[in-house]
Amino acid sequence: MSQHSFDTVHNGFPITVLLGWDRPLNYFFLVIQKRTTRIDEAMQAEDGDILYSNLHENEPFNHDLEYYREVLGNFQILVPESMFIEVQHDLVSYVGNRVAKHQVDGSFTEQTL
Repeated sequence: MSQHSFDTVHNGFPITVLLGWDRPLNYFFLVIQKRTTRIDEAMQAEDGDILYSNLHENEPFNHDLEYYREVLGNFQILVPESMFIEVQHDLVSYVGNRVAKHQVDGSFTEQTL
């Protein structure tokens, strides 16, 4: 699966938007999650709250990228267009195991798996 992430702020909380293509299951996905926070000085962290996940939808696997663009719009979250472009590219090129972190300016870096 490809995973394209973008860190931003929503309602004063740091969040991560994860958009991608699941090659084996043949669907796009979107997760919006508050980033984990430290709960004590020993650097233990609690899981961030999930604001949205396609897995919480009644039909989680049949949405296109425009649907997820609307979901982000409903949350009033802006992400770089590069995320949509690259995830679409992953579908067309039948890419799996790709991880990229996107920046506001549309640039991105890929991690090697």
